[in-house]
Amino acid sequence: MKFFASSLLCVFLSFSAGAEDFSSCFVPGEVSEYKVSWMGLPLAWSKTTTDAVHENDRDLVRIRMVTQTYKAYSHIYKVDDITEVIIDPATALPVRLDIILNEGSRKKSNETHFDHENRTAVYIDRLAGTTNSIEIAADTREVMSFLYSMRQTDMKELTSNMHTLYVDGKMHEMGVGLLKEKKAKLPIYGKVECSVLEPVAEFDALFLREGKIFFWVSKQERRMVTLVQAKVAVGKINVKLQKVSGPGDDFWVKESE
Repeated sequence: MKFFASSLLCVFLSFSAGAEDFSSCFVPGEVSEYKVSWMGLPLAWSKTTTDAVHENDRDLVRIRMVTQTYKAYSHIYKVDDITEVIIDPATALPVRLDIILNEGSRKKSNETHFDHENRTAVYIDRLAGTTNSIEIAADTREVMSFLYSMRQTDMKELTSNMHTLYVDGKMHEMGVGLLKEKKAKLPIYGKVECSVLEPVAEFDALFLREGKIFFWVSKQERRMVTLVQAKVAVGKINVKLQKVSGPGDDFWVKESE
């Protein structure tokens, strides 16, 4: 069950930031809550929050995801993960990434500082006590910053190219297949129209370690990931959206009130 890794839901590319403004992709105060089930058993919960922060005279966005096993099932496989990324909302480029993972006997604790102007990232592995400098592109994104930038990206463009992501101090290529359109049945929202995507990659993040993974992305505004389905060696895993709260008057907020 090493599918729990860093930050929830999906994984995709590093699009050119160019003159495009991604500010509308980020909603300070947004909270999304998920339930993680294994073979139909509700094992864990996951919550992602978005906040506005001000650092070094810059208005930035902080996205923080916490995933924990329900106490009743911690003896099966204990998970206690925190991922936090600071992002420039105008470009959707990461400024700083901090990951702490505790999943059974598997642990991670690392921090990355991005310098897109000089095309470098400094990766600090706190457990190994090492610091490395990595060459990146001017538009390099990690998982979470890309996930949010995807909210205003054309699906055909997303799936027609190979993409590059920064993960754990390395650059990785990934493809994304657009399979079909389906309706995800959600607790509060009922049946929601979604595009089903299959990322294909070989790196240790976001459920991609083993087996087949499918992401259901809503066609509703905000392009929420409504469902993640994973077929792994130990069975089937579902990660389902339970509730979206915070400011706004779109479908997600209105239906949850």
